[in-house]
Amino acid sequence: MEQFIYYIRISLLSIKRAPLPYALTIFILSVGLGVFFANATFYYQLNSDPLPHKSDKLFFPMTLIVPHDCNDCLPPRILSYSNVQKLSSSDIPSAKAAMYSANGYARLHAEQPPVPVTLRITQRDFFSMFDVPLRHGSVWPDDNARDEVLLSRAMALKLFGRINVIGEQLLLDDRYFSVIGVLDHWQMLPRLYDANGRNHLSPGEDIFLPLETGYDLNYQSRTNSRTFDQTDYRKLSTEGRTGARHMLQYWVQLDTPAQQQAYRQFMLNLANAEKAAGRHPSPINNQLIAMADIVDYFGDDPGDIKAFALVTLLFLLVCLFNASHLSLNRYLSNQYEFSLRRALGASRSQLQQQMLADVLIMAAFTLVGALLTGYACIQLMNQLLPNNSLFSHWNLTLLLSLLTITFACSYLVTLYPSLRASFGNLNQQLKE
Repeated sequence: MEQFIYYIRISLLSIKRAPLPYALTIFILSVGLGVFFANATFYYQLNSDPLPHKSDKLFFPMTLIVPHDCNDCLPPRILSYSNVQKLSSSDIPSAKAAMYSANGYARLHAEQPPVPVTLRITQRDFFSMFDVPLRHGSVWPDDNARDEVLLSRAMALKLFGRINVIGEQLLLDDRYFSVIGVLDHWQMLPRLYDANGRNHLSPGEDIFLPLETGYDLNYQSRTNSRTFDQTDYRKLSTEGRTGARHMLQYWVQLDTPAQQQAYRQFMLNLANAEKAAGRHPSPINNQLIAMADIVDYFGDDPGDIKAFALVTLLFLLVCLFNASHLSLNRYLSNQYEFSLRRALGASRSQLQQQMLADVLIMAAFTLVGALLTGYACIQLMNQLLPNNSLFSHWNLTLLLSLLTITFACSYLVTLYPSLRASFGNLNQQLKE
């Protein structure tokens, strides 16, 4: 340990003799790593798996059960109520939930100004399928219509000023609802259960409402909807349940390969039955997409982040090249000192330990500079790409990755000078 402290002191003295080239090296590395790490943060968060333990068990079934003939059509991304009822008639899935998102206004009583809210209109299995944590209360006991809602933690605080509001009432649009549950801290990112139209980049909803109640009250989808017949969108409670008004997303949980194969066969049998009944004139086209593949299947992967990540990687390589050149110049200016130490008996391993001390000091300064630069770049990108601001936070994995990359880059910058110092011709070095 005493020897290592000595190497640190020698490195600090070397820095004091030529502070400007050293500072410039640190600056170039910090900028390169900071810009790269800012983009890597967004890329990592956007491509992370929010449910790594079960994402391969959650599937998005789609079928081309529509009342028109189309030979080259893909199955619609959203389903009608009647199609969801047919797809959910099987007991093969361990859990299943249909859903859509809507807008509304909430307040505690009619005299208050309304607060705009987003609604997730869904079924009870939604909470178990996507590991939604509850702080207080419970979910609905079944999928029937009922005047009961669950609130996000933030919405409970916003409306009531506290979290435990079980049994309280709120006015949602023009109807009173009882609060039966409040979510704990929860923000599924990316929000893959609603990946259609890049909605997975949006924050979670404020209020959760039963699906049947949403149809009874004629809540329209705020994101995606499509009608394949003359269904009146203002009559969800009647025509919306029987017509070809598509606005639902539907998820099933299939825990085993056998369940997955059985459900594919069930979908094929269903499509054949619809075709035999004359309700399915198009060629059969069923899809069962795993959650991990849903964004790629929809083609909604944000390419701007990938492009920025590639550009910043190239920028980092340029910075490494320039920093290596500056580091070599520092070595050349201190070449006589290294050569003298070799002449006095210092071994190559001791010189390498000296270089390791240089690397540690450089990595420490560079890490601070990279963190500051990365934070500034993230704030700038939040202004330029506000939809991606949810994905700008750092976690322990990212910070450890930055530390590792910083150390590796600092080592690469000093690698060639280290080899020159340790293995170069001693007589030639002393003459120079």
